[in-house]
Amino acid sequence: MVKKIPISTDKAPTPTGPFNQAIVAGNLVFTSGQAGRNRETGLMGDIHDQARRCIQHISYVLEAAGTSLENVVKATIYLRHASDWKGFNEEYVKLMPKPLPARTSVIAALKGDDMLCEMEVI
Repeated sequence: MVKKIPISTDKAPTPTGPFNQAIVAGNLVFTSGQAGRNRETGLMGDIHDQARRCIQHISYVLEAAGTSLENVVKATIYLRHASDWKGFNEEYVKLMPKPLPARTSVIAALKGDDMLCEMEVI
């Protein structure tokens, strides 16, 4: 059985439910979904702002696990609106190291009407 190690950092938003920011299992890190909420103000911005913040939050969680965005092999993106695809992608290609990871994108109802995107990675 693989030992599961919980990961937590105060640089990313505190989980709002019964889950950890990430779990390390063997040599893999599985993050929980990170949103683009401003940690200081609690506010959400437009899709560009939220995309930048959610990727930054993922980066902080990975850092706490001893790794980085450069080692991401799979990303799952959740968007509230299909029309936000272009804006999210503009920020994604700026911030994610090359080669880009495998990716799945889903249009989904997200927690809170102001939440436009969420991202999780392996």
